[in-house]
Amino acid sequence: MFGFVVHGSHLMQFARAVGDFDPVFEDVGRLAATGPDALVAPPTFLMAADHFDPAYARRPRPGTSWLGSRPRDSAQQSGFHMEQHFTFRRPVRAGDVLTAASRPGATWEKSGRRAGTMTFGETLTDYRDFDGELVATARWVSAMVERKPDAPSPAAAADRSSSRPAPVVEHGSAAQDLTVGSAWTVVLVEDLTRAQIVMYAGASGDFHPLHSDDVYARDRGHPGVFAHGMLTMGMTGRAVTDRFGHASVRSFGGRIVSQVWPGDTLTARVEITAVRASDDGGTVADIALTTTNQQGVPVFSGAAEVLVD
Repeated sequence: MFGFVVHGSHLMQFARAVGDFDPVFEDVGRLAATGPDALVAPPTFLMAADHFDPAYARRPRPGTSWLGSRPRDSAQQSGFHMEQHFTFRRPVRAGDVLTAASRPGATWEKSGRRAGTMTFGETLTDYRDFDGELVATARWVSAMVERKPDAPSPAAAADRSSSRPAPVVEHGSAAQDLTVGSAWTVVLVEDLTRAQIVMYAGASGDFHPLHSDDVYARDRGHPGVFAHGMLTMGMTGRAVTDRFGHASVRSFGGRIVSQVWPGDTLTARVEITAVRASDDGGTVADIALTTTNQQGVPVFSGAAEVLVD
C-alpha cells in the first residue's frame, strides 16, 4: 500500500506521452486547479502510480541491482503483460490524493503450441481517496510461459500480414452517430518515434530496458527496443476521449495483442456495440476498440464504457 498524488503537471506530461493534445492539458490555470471540477486524467493514467511505489522493480533504485544490468538467466521464465483493465467509480482528477492497495486475483492455465503452458495471474489494485472512498480499480493480467516464443522482427510481422486488407477508414458523420453499429477510425500516431517511447517511460515510471536499451532487448531475442504495451493502450484511449471526453469514461480495458515498433503508424477503429440506460438514469454506450499498425496487424483489442448524457 502506498500514497499517490495526482499533480496537474504530471497529467500534462502523461497526456503528451500518449499523444493526447487536448488543449486543457496545456492550460496552466486548469493544471493548477483542484476540487470537483479539476482536470480529469487520461483513462490509463493510473499506471503512473508506479512513480510512488517505493518497491517498484522497473525503476532504478539506490542499493538495488538494476534489472537491465543483470546477466541473462536462460532458466528464468518469461513473463508478459497480457491485459489491463480500469473501472472508475468517478474520474481521477488533479489534486486527488489516492491510496493504492493491491491484492491477488484469479489464476489459470492454458496450453499453446508456441509457448507451451501459460500460467495467467491477476493483480487487482484499488485506488481510494482521502476519505477512503473507492475511486477506481485496475486489473493487471500477466502470463508466465513455459518457453519463450521467437520474437518476430518488424519486417517479419509485415511479411506475414501482406495478405491482410488495409484498415478501412469510415467517413461521414459516424463519429456523431450513437446508433449501434456506427463506427469510425482515428489515426493515433504516424511514424512512432523512440523519443515518444522515452516520453512514456518518464511519464508512466515504467523504465523497463526492453523499451529503452537496444543491447538488452537484442540479448533477449528482440530486434531492438519496442513500445510499452501500455503506451499502445494509452494512445488507443484517445480515440474514446477525443469523442466523449475524459470524464465520461466508466471503464476501459483490453488485451495487448502484438508489439509496436519505432516507425509504426497506428489507427484505432471505434464501434458502438450497445447503448443502454445506466443505473443512475443516464445513457451509457459500450464501445469496441481495435488498434492496428500500418500493415493492418492488430496490436490492441479492447472495450470501453462511456456515459453519453
